[in-house]
Amino acid sequence: MRNARNSAGKIDVTRGVPVPRAILERCALSVERSTFSSSRPPSPGFTLVEMLVVIGILGILAATLITSFSHVKMTARQAQAQTLASETATALNLYLQQERGWGKILPVKQEMDAEACRVLQEMNLLDLSTYKKSGGNITAEINPDSLDRYGLLDPWGRAKLRANTKLGEGDVAEHRLQIRLDTDFDGYVDAGEGAPEGMKVRAAAIVWSRGPDGKDGSENKRYPGDDRLSWPYGQSRSEK
Repeated sequence: MRNARNSAGKIDVTRGVPVPRAILERCALSVERSTFSSSRPPSPGFTLVEMLVVIGILGILAATLITSFSHVKMTARQAQAQTLASETATALNLYLQQERGWGKILPVKQEMDAEACRVLQEMNLLDLSTYKKSGGNITAEINPDSLDRYGLLDPWGRAKLRANTKLGEGDVAEHRLQIRLDTDFDGYVDAGEGAPEGMKVRAAAIVWSRGPDGKDGSENKRYPGDDRLSWPYGQSRSEK
């Protein structure tokens, strides 16, 4: 009875329970697949050389992006400096037209320090916050939270103050906008009135930013170098 077979399948010799042929075939197929999978070699991963190549490519891309970002930031600040110089020159011209003269403070100034800023702030000729206001009037108290508290700074000076609010006036003074006025009213700002590089500029007032180095011109570069001027440099004449 234990060795008997029928058309439905085989007989389990230990318990006498019939096992269908389909189940036996599936078990055999599973064993074959398991044996095939275990004998197959593992799939290869990334080699050390491949990983180094990928890291190198990522490094090159990162360096390129950083360089591009630095260039964009520099270009943006130069444009801001150019605009600021032009707006300040316009404000000085408006002051001259309204007051019919330069007053007492501006003629002795060669840069936009706090006192020069006060003159333009009082007449609302430039968007400044150097001094505090009370009831719509300018007070004698410097606004300690203003980026103009040390005078009208170019974008590089302002960036320094934003990065470190504890900086003193001497740390950013070189980034004040420079101004020269036509004090003899001959229609020109010339070397005698402090025009840079001995130039003679047809204007009532000229303004310029010294650029990121805080110095007039650039070393080993033709003037104006990295400076940003309120007047077209090509239209100025040299008196040297």
